[in-house]
Parts: sequence; C-alpha cells; structure tokens
Amino acid sequence: MRLGPRRTFAVAWLSLCQGLSWISSSSASLRQLQLWSNSGESKPSFRPDPKLVEGLIQAGFTRAQAAQALQAIGNENCCEPQLKYLFETTRKANQSSVQEKTCHTFEHTDFDGYAVVWGSANFKTSPEDCCQSCKEYVPQPPSYFPCNIWVWCGHEKCFAPAAGVFEYGQCWLKYQEHPTNPQVNMKGSYSTEYRRTHPTAPEMIDWTAGVVIALGDQVTNGTWSSRSHW
Repeated sequence: MRLGPRRTFAVAWLSLCQGLSWISSSSASLRQLQLWSNSGESKPSFRPDPKLVEGLIQAGFTRAQAAQALQAIGNENCCEPQLKYLFETTRKANQSSVQEKTCHTFEHTDFDGYAVVWGSANFKTSPEDCCQSCKEYVPQPPSYFPCNIWVWCGHEKCFAPAAGVFEYGQCWLKYQEHPTNPQVNMKGSYSTEYRRTHPTAPEMIDWTAGVVIALGDQVTNGTWSSRSHW
C-alpha cells in the first residue's frame, strides 16, 4: 500500500519547505486571494515549480490539484499555504453527507488518496471492518476531509514500493475528490517489467481497496493515479 510510506516521505519533504507558520503564511496567502476577488481584479496565476508539484503528489493529491494550488498560491513557503488552500477550497464538498453510504470492494487493488488515518494506527480483521471504519470516520482538522477510500492488507506482509512495514490488518483511510471514479495506484497483477525493477514484488497486488459512496451511486473501474506504477 504505497500511500503510507510515500506520505511518510512527503512529511519529511514538506518539512524542508516550511518557511512560515501554518497560520501566518497560509492565511496571508488566502487573504490576498480574497482581496483580489473582492476588488474585481484578476488574480495572478503562478507557474508551478515541478519539484513542488511532485511533493504535493507525494502527500496524496493529484497532479491537477497540486498544479492548481501552486498556480493560485505560488511556490513560496511551500507547502503549508498550498495545503491550506486545497483544504479550504474543497471544504464545502468535504462536508459529511447525511445520505446513506455503501461500500464497494476491489480485490488486488491499491487506491491513491490523501491519508486521513494511517494503517499503522488502524488495524482491522477484515475488509468489511475496514470499510466500516471508513464510514464511521469523523472528519478532523486541518483538512476536515471525510473518508471515502480505504485500503486493507489481508496478508502477513503486504508489498509496497517504498520503505516501511506493511502487515496484516492495516486499514488505511483516505480521501479522494471523485471516489466514484477512483484514482488507482495498482490493480490486478504486477507486470514482468515491474517485477524486474521491484524484485520483491509478488505476482498479484496484495491489497484490497474500496470506496464509500452514497447508496445508489455507481463506481467505475477508476483511472490511473499520478503515482501509478511507481
């Protein structure tokens, strides 16, 4: 399950980019955006630094979301203001719905997403229990993202192409912007070429993943994520 260790890397990477505090830097940037909006002037569009785009992808966002934040906020003081921008601009969509939710499960699958709860802190004995954990998750600050994606390890050890220990029962709770068309890291079997560059990879993806969506909504087979096949 690759989000955990990659996000671990992202936390270290993001710490190198912190120039100002979360409140002062991000709030100032967002206030400036509000001033431009209120004045009727066109707000500037910044050119995203490719390295910062990759860093935000490491944190669990899509390439499009990373570019959007950097275009809106700029590259300075990355990445707390940019993360705050992503949190706040999606806050309305992230509010918990009163609609009844249902689980959709995909075997041999690893879904991408921003981790709201790490698997190392959330062990469940079955994919059903993992999905229920996602359904019951209460959004927390600073993101207030709900859980609509979960990924569960059903083997003694689960392979991930990054450093870390991934073991039976780990249940990763995540958020994606469009869970009915989930972003997929890996699905089915690893290719011969992939296993050549990752010799410890098994034949099939170890993980079981799923989405939590409104009852009656349909879910697609998904689309490849910005981190697929890493």
